[in-house]
Amino acid sequence: MVLVTGATGLVGSHLLWELLKVEHRVVALIRYTSSLRALRAVFGSYTDTPDSYLSRVEFRVAAINDSMALDTALTGITEVFHCAAVVSLGGKDEAIRDVNVEGTRLLTELCLKHGVTAFHYVSSIAACGQYADGRPVDEQAPWAGMEQKSLYAQTKYLAEQEVWKAMKQGLKVSVVNPGVILGFSGVNSGSSMLFHQVRKGLPFYIDGGSGYVGVRDVVAALLLLRKQGIVGERFIVVAENVTNRELLSMIALGFNKRPPRIKIGIPLLVVAASLLEVTGKLFRFTPPLNTTSARSSANITLYSSAALQQRTGLIFSPVSEVVKEVCKAMERSGRL
Repeated sequence: MVLVTGATGLVGSHLLWELLKVEHRVVALIRYTSSLRALRAVFGSYTDTPDSYLSRVEFRVAAINDSMALDTALTGITEVFHCAAVVSLGGKDEAIRDVNVEGTRLLTELCLKHGVTAFHYVSSIAACGQYADGRPVDEQAPWAGMEQKSLYAQTKYLAEQEVWKAMKQGLKVSVVNPGVILGFSGVNSGSSMLFHQVRKGLPFYIDGGSGYVGVRDVVAALLLLRKQGIVGERFIVVAENVTNRELLSMIALGFNKRPPRIKIGIPLLVVAASLLEVTGKLFRFTPPLNTTSARSSANITLYSSAALQQRTGLIFSPVSEVVKEVCKAMERSGRL
């Protein structure tokens, strides 16, 4: 049987939908506190009868870093799609390491124990290196070290090392490194928060940009690698390199709002981030932005998915079309 971790998240939920097209039954790993509301909303964006598909999902409850529960959850599993992760751009949250690194280590070890025949890992472009001359990042770009990396980037890189270690011990693995993933999630978190803010009205933008991709293309990449039996490699999954202002303008147009027009300079952003850090320490919460992520947000890093396209033939959806679909899905659901 096939198991999907992070099944209620953005990638996991859309992956579950696609797997149910070819599998009679799929196992979904969920946390003790997980709600199925978002998963039902995602299925509802595909069909008018989401519960008929949810009935074919076997939900097994285990935290990704709970050894005993995870061991039990892997009973009878032959293939794993590991989509679970904590995404955070600020703060020193040990939960990020516990899930992203230790959870991946534990999962790969148990997959070897249970004789899992295929392991597909959803990593991130944050785990990729960079070229000193600024050319587009590909799979061979060198990792320069941890010092200038966000905690999230560090954990995704270290998690990948756990996957490669398991591969050397006999686990057949494939890895995708998606850019910033856009898609309807049914909740107000992740990239959906950006759509939410723009719909309310967001006149500001900052310089910078990154690689973006629709969630359906991430799922398509995973399933193409599976179908073609491509293992032992990693592939960047980025449809387009887009500036912050371009993306915000696309979202604004999708909601018939005015595009952002006021640029915020980095010095002001760093000051705001510093205040958030102080407030976070006082009131014991992880701020959404810190000084490191504030400075890096103005960077423009380009990415190349040429390797993936050449190997699988995947044709990406334009980011502008993905944004339109997400805006429409959000408006139809009535939930932001």
